[in-house]
Amino acid sequence: MVTGIQITQSANDALVGSIWLVDKQAGQARCVAAKEQYQADQVVSLAELGEFESRELPVESANATGREGGQHLNVNVLQRDVLQKLMAARERVEAGSANDDDYALISDNAQLTIRVSGYAVRFNSLTLEQQRDVIARTFTESM
Repeated sequence: MVTGIQITQSANDALVGSIWLVDKQAGQARCVAAKEQYQADQVVSLAELGEFESRELPVESANATGREGGQHLNVNVLQRDVLQKLMAARERVEAGSANDDDYALISDNAQLTIRVSGYAVRFNSLTLEQQRDVIARTFTESM
């Protein structure tokens, strides 16, 4: 049986806040989301995660024979500082004071797509004012 968890405490700071699907029988965990060090869908042994405390998250499995129709889920996993760095780089480009790192950052994130009012849009295609608005509306300090 697979269990969903969010790691709340660990000696490895990269694990704190990360979300995993854990299969204790197989002794494996699949990363759903992590700040750093681990990638989405990366499978690791439970031993590699070391000692940690976690809280259980509800996991629903799809029953293919249960009903007709479909479901769609869009999940945005972003960090505020990434969008802020992109916006600052673009401001420097528009002001004519950009350096090679600014152009590289913009190029590396050219395909970064976000959801705005139900539509998918590339973050770099938004105006600076729209980018500020997205950052202000998307990220909160607490829930």
